Amino acid sequence: MQIEGFFGTRADLIVDVVMLASAALPFLLYGAIRFARREEYDRHKWSQIVLFTLVNTLVLLLEIDIRFWGLDKVIEQSRYYGSDTLAIVFVVHLIFAISSTLLWLWLIIISVRRYPVHFRFPHKRYGKIVFADIVMTVITGWILYAMAFAS
Repeated sequence: MQIEGFFGTRADLIVDVVMLASAALPFLLYGAIRFARREEYDRHKWSQIVLFTLVNTLVLLLEIDIRFWGLDKVIEQSRYYGSDTLAIVFVVHLIFAISSTLLWLWLIIISVRRYPVHFRFPHKRYGKIVFADIVMTVITGWILYAMAFAS
């Protein structure tokens, strides 16, 4: 049985928690980036690792919710269900979600391995790419949410 969400849509509690976390994520990431700018590199590293772990735990819960707890039946109630528009938004969201996850994980691993010695690769540039990718994941996720649960 699903617990009703708090945004007033057909989404359940897990989806609404994921969406709330996704809305906060760019701001939390910005805070983590500020640690690096203030040369608090250990805080920067650990905040990135914790955020990555929390985000991916929430995504795992969302996938379980969709596949095993009947959320797919709720999505079928959307007026966009089965439409090309929803399919396109979903594919675009998946592209951003998968690429941001893989890039973020790669950046964490390579940075942890190289820091503080041999830390010459363009970490800041890759960090900006990951940040932009995550922001696009969040934006497309909210569009998907609106189409699947609020319409």
